Amino acid sequence: MNFRLVRGDDQTFALEFTEDGVVKDISGWTVYFTLKSKIDDTDTNAVIKKDITSHIDAENGKTQFTLLNSETDTLEGLYFYDIQYKDVSTPVIVKTVLSGTMQFTKDVTRRKA
Repeated sequence: MNFRLVRGDDQTFALEFTEDGVVKDISGWTVYFTLKSKIDDTDTNAVIKKDITSHIDAENGKTQFTLLNSETDTLEGLYFYDIQYKDVSTPVIVKTVLSGTMQFTKDVTRRKA
């Protein structure tokens, strides 16, 4: 899925995990968000990395994360992202659930006060 965002804006992403229409209990899961300027960059060189371990309603498969204005304030152009989870059940499962591009455009208003 591809997104168009305005640099310097706060943007919250809400996720709900289901399988075959049934909500998944994501207690103990880590959800990873990674944004890179080049898809082949290492995770160490990612522009933004988020490890979400505290979920808004884990038993009902709901979590969220926010890209803060301070994190996106200098971004412009095309970036690559994905969202993965790590389920700590046995065996451990790692799965990419969403990937694509984020296009950051310039904003008109730059004042914050």
